[in-house]
Amino acid sequence: MSTTTHATRPTQVFQPTRAVPILLFLFVFSLVLDNGFKFMSPALAQNLNLPVNTVSLQATLTGILIGIGAVVYAALADSISIRKLIIFAILVMTIGSIIGFIFQTNFLLILVGRLIQTAGLAAAETLYVIYVTKHFRGDEQKKYLGFSTAAFQLSLLIGTVGSGFIATYIGWAAFFLVTLLSLLTIPVVLRTVRAEATNEGHVDVFGLFLIAVFATGIILFMQNFNLWYLMPVVAGLILFIWHIRTHENAVITIAFFANAQYSLMIIVVFVIYSVQLGYTFLFPFLVSDIYGFNLGEVSLLLIPGYIAAVIVGSATGKIARVLTSKQAITTALIVIIASMLIPALVVDKWIGIFVISMILFGMGFALMYGPLVSTAIGRVPVENSGIAIGFYNLTINIAVPIGIAYTAALMNLKPNLLGGIAGTDQAASYGTVLLILAAVAALGLVLYRAFVAVLERQGERAPAPVTN
Repeated sequence: MSTTTHATRPTQVFQPTRAVPILLFLFVFSLVLDNGFKFMSPALAQNLNLPVNTVSLQATLTGILIGIGAVVYAALADSISIRKLIIFAILVMTIGSIIGFIFQTNFLLILVGRLIQTAGLAAAETLYVIYVTKHFRGDEQKKYLGFSTAAFQLSLLIGTVGSGFIATYIGWAAFFLVTLLSLLTIPVVLRTVRAEATNEGHVDVFGLFLIAVFATGIILFMQNFNLWYLMPVVAGLILFIWHIRTHENAVITIAFFANAQYSLMIIVVFVIYSVQLGYTFLFPFLVSDIYGFNLGEVSLLLIPGYIAAVIVGSATGKIARVLTSKQAITTALIVIIASMLIPALVVDKWIGIFVISMILFGMGFALMYGPLVSTAIGRVPVENSGIAIGFYNLTINIAVPIGIAYTAALMNLKPNLLGGIAGTDQAASYGTVLLILAAVAALGLVLYRAFVAVLERQGERAPAPVTN
């Protein structure tokens, strides 16, 4: 009787580093798509013969969805493996893109496609951060989380330049087809991202729904200033306050807002970050209309600004040795204000002023990010820091589309406060919008300094030093 001996396979040791490249690629890829479509708004407006504030919906409503989607995916990651969530997100992103491409002549269906696409791409950033924090510790964790900052700036650069050239030389709708490349990553995800055991999770669906109602109502109100849209804004806000006061499993509890340092900084974050993509949305329209540049040429003007932001963001550790958080945030806000105020007065005089403007603008936000986060969560208990950062990022993702919405509304109104200073009426109108954006940033600076003064008088802990 013969016997067969089977060799025992050695158990493969799990190496979490194997999944980092593909997760980081999907992170960059998803943000490239989102930022690219925001930048291509002028091409959509021209091709579909639509007003700016209507076209802006594909940037504003998707922005809200990204913020809410990030919270949802973070909660689902407790009960569903990251591998399954990523594959699901890739398929959803692809379906939305196909819809957008097929119905490229119908803006309503384009908007539906963008919303479905965004429901998928919202997963990438959140799941990458969750994966890194789950599988790495200490310096290794800091290293891989640092990659996410660089990835964000890289996605802005690639998305802006890539979409600009595709819109100019191929056609804006072709950018939808770029999403199909993500299907090629599924085999790599299956091979490198381990299917892990999960726990029971919870998603505050009702709380997130109320946030969506509130933010969408504000954006729709800014479309044509119809007072009826303020009804869901007020109702959503009242119900959200009731919800977080009476439900322990709410997306955030009322206790967070009892923390004066956190709640006051959240107000500053909302005001300041509404300006960030407001100016970025305005920029291609302004340069195209005033100087006659196509989107491909406009995108090249933004490259120095993104590179400067990457350099400043990478140097936050060294900056921390020189500036405190208070000094860094104040300096950053002054730079941001100047980056819009100066070109507002010389809109049609020299194109180079806008390259300098975007360099200052990018540097200001890169300098501000680290110290503003550390200031906001400076008095939040360690066990609640994850929730606090999640709501902080959600606030940014709500502020950004609202900023795009009020910028688009201003562009549609064509205000003129600079007659006699700027040249043509068109230049004066764009200059006025820039002036208003600078005023919003100045409001953020005033609020920040006032809030810090109040906190210091109350004996609360002063802002912590700048951290990475």
